[in-house]
This record gives sequence, structure tokens and C-alpha cells, in this order.
Amino acid sequence: MDYYKRTSVENKLCISNFISFHYFEYVKEFEGIGESHNFWELVYIDYGNVKVVSNDKEYCVTSGEGYLHAPNELHNILSAGDFASTFIISFDCECEELSAIQSRVLKFYGEETQIVKRLYAAGQKVFKGPYNIFDQQKLILKEDAPYGGLQELKNLLELLLLTLIQNSYLKDKLPKKYQDRDFANERMIVDQVVGIILSSIYQKVTLDDICSQLSFSKSYILKVFKKQMGVSVMEYYSQMKIKEAKRLISEDKYTYTQIAGLLNYSSVHHFSSNFKQITNMTPSGYQRSVKNRFVI
Repeated sequence: MDYYKRTSVENKLCISNFISFHYFEYVKEFEGIGESHNFWELVYIDYGNVKVVSNDKEYCVTSGEGYLHAPNELHNILSAGDFASTFIISFDCECEELSAIQSRVLKFYGEETQIVKRLYAAGQKVFKGPYNIFDQQKLILKEDAPYGGLQELKNLLELLLLTLIQNSYLKDKLPKKYQDRDFANERMIVDQVVGIILSSIYQKVTLDDICSQLSFSKSYILKVFKKQMGVSVMEYYSQMKIKEAKRLISEDKYTYTQIAGLLNYSSVHHFSSNFKQITNMTPSGYQRSVKNRFVI
């Protein structure tokens, strides 16, 4: 006799196919050609700002935010500055609840940001690059892709979408005066730290310099920032410096020594080491990739 009762699992959301996997770095003023297709497309802004046009409505989407385009939705992406990077993944999925997060700017907090990073890393292990081909007609699997890699990618995207849907429902069910209260103070702290960092890219600042400008304890600031952003304050500071370095390299106006000086690195060697640590590329390797990439 079987004494154990099984609980069946209902698949609320299931990814059936991947269509494209992109990472674009827009190095000058750009405007997409506009498109409409019969699958879902998720856009995540990794750096900078862009304008997303969806069914003739325009939205400003900034770093740490995203947008979900529904099938057959006419959409486009335009410049809102001189440098931006985006991660875009498109897929087939039958799920009515996706309507809860489509056609609106999506906020990605700590949990969602970490899933995005894992999602992109998993995709790099599974699909052959380059990932900046605009008119990508077919994804090519790597011969040495890890066992279950495609399933891992599927699971991560499903987890991300489910998390976004759950957060949307939670927010909508709360009384207006309580909406976002759990996030409000923490996001205020994060926004202040990010603002200080972005205004200090060309300076040399310490953790104490940043925390001293906020009316919260250093330990609380570090805890909140790591929770919301998935990285430490100084890791984020280094990442933003390197993203600014990418922009400067793409302009092809400065030597690496000049860029190191502008960004207040102690030496060009320190700059190159930090650049490779964060991007897995040397500055010269990145410069070659910029010259060879497709740019809208």
C-alpha cells in the first residue's frame, strides 16, 4: 500500500522556445528600426537610459529597469543619452498572467537583478556569440554547453517572470498608502548611494566618503545596498567606473593612460587590471570589439 500522497505541480508559466539572446552596447546616438513579432521580448537596461516605444507610447527606461513586449506589439528602442547597454531575450510562452507585467516599466530590485545576472551568464554558456547581431535569425547552441544548460536558462527565465508577476500582484493588492512601503526607505538609500557614485565617477572616493553623506549607519547602508543591488557599494562603484571607461574607449579620443587619469586610477596598470577583472577583456580587446560590432 502506498502511504505517500503525491502533490501534482501545476505549471503556471512555461517557456517553450527561445528565439533570441542579445547584449547590445549602444556607443552613439541610435534609433532602432521598429518591429513586431509573434513572441515575447524582455528588455533589461544594464546601463544608461533608453526610450522604449510601445504601440505609439514612449517610456523612459533607465538602468535597473526593464520592459516586456507582448507578441505582435509594435515596438522600438531609441537613444536617451550617448551610451547605454541592454540585455534582450525573446521567447515563446503561454501564460495569461504575463499581461500583469507587460506594457509597463518594470523595476528590478535585488532579487530580480541577481536572477538577470545568472540568466545572462547561463545564456553565454549555452549559446554561441556574438550577442550583438541585430538581425539574429537563429540561436546556435555551443557544442560544449553544460549538461542541462538550456533547461537551467529556461528555469531562470521562468523564475524571473514569476517573481515579477508576484511582486506586481502583491503591490496591486496592497492599499495605496502601503504600496511600496517595504521598498521606499531602502530604495531611497540605494538611489542616494547610486547618485553619489555616478556623480563621483571621475573622482576617487572611499566607502566612508559615500556613507558620510547619508543619515544612516554605515552597516545599514551596506546591508540595504547589497540586498537591493546584489553587489557591494564599492563593487558597484568599480562597475560604474568601467562602464564609463567603455564609453570613453568607444569615443576613440583618449589613450588608456588618459582614461586611467580621468577616472582617477593610480596607474594605467591598475585601470587595465580592474577593467579585465570586471569585463574579462583587456581595454585593447574591448576597443577591437567596439570597432567590429554592429551599431544601430
